[in-house]
Amino acid sequence: MSSSVVATVKTLRSADGTPIHAEAVGNPRNPHVVFVHEVMLCSAVFDELVGDRRLTDHLYLVRYDLRCHGKSGVARGEEGHHPTRHADDFRAVVTAFGLQRPIVVAWGLGATAVADVCASTCTNPISGVVFIAPLPFLCASVPRGATGRMLEVTHVLRSSQDTAISARAKTELVHALFSGSARQVPDMLKSAWLGMSVAQPPEVTRSILSAQHDSAKLLQAGRQGLPLMILVGSQDALVDGPAVVGELRRHFRNAEAHVVEGGSHALFFDKKDEFVKLLLVFVGRLAVRCVSLLESAELCVPLDRRRKTDPCFVARR
Repeated sequence: MSSSVVATVKTLRSADGTPIHAEAVGNPRNPHVVFVHEVMLCSAVFDELVGDRRLTDHLYLVRYDLRCHGKSGVARGEEGHHPTRHADDFRAVVTAFGLQRPIVVAWGLGATAVADVCASTCTNPISGVVFIAPLPFLCASVPRGATGRMLEVTHVLRSSQDTAISARAKTELVHALFSGSARQVPDMLKSAWLGMSVAQPPEVTRSILSAQHDSAKLLQAGRQGLPLMILVGSQDALVDGPAVVGELRRHFRNAEAHVVEGGSHALFFDKKDEFVKLLLVFVGRLAVRCVSLLESAELCVPLDRRRKTDPCFVARR
């Protein structure tokens, strides 16, 4: 992270007591954006993004380690990985940082966390979604969109609890993250990401990949107009971009998709400039829409009753 960007770091307690590591940078008066990392890694994969002044000058960026990842606590057993637990974790992050209907940026299998949040709430708590090379569907009724390489690796990780076998599969996965990358990937960075992955016990990885996620409410929100931007890399070795885009477009009536030429599965890293521009445009468009809706509502609301804590209200003062 850039030395000029200071993060607010918190260790939160989810509803079941599991510690959740979270960080925030930027001005809380700017639009709120929450980053969710790929499974078997942690929020440190977004270090370059949260240190980029193009983002921190205009957005309030929050990232957290999913349970059983990074600096967050380990929850064992089926109950510890139930989708409602992920929704509880997200709620704890939102509450701790005072977020109001944030935009969620989710990478890869981290997209399942968005489905979990939608499935566990009566009112949709997010204002928009950015999916990076997503695999939001793990239920049998919806196409997965994973490539053969991804399916092979996850099959090994689901079926074996042997430490050596798991480590080899995770090594293959980390190499595949950058397969076809247009940017030179430092060996130290690959080693760091592999370390994040291998640090997760094989039995925990198996439980995470075996958990069931209900996408029904997420898809319902899409049909009701939840804004979605899908970003896929043309060189992604793990996700079948066209298949995922086609499936999501069937359900989200307010969706846009971008194929990032030369982008790998980790396209936010090897094509960072393109990613930053696309994210800023998407968030800016939603912020304008939010302000317009608020201004219309304020015509009928006295000034002293307006919700000054609303990020849209504050942002335009």
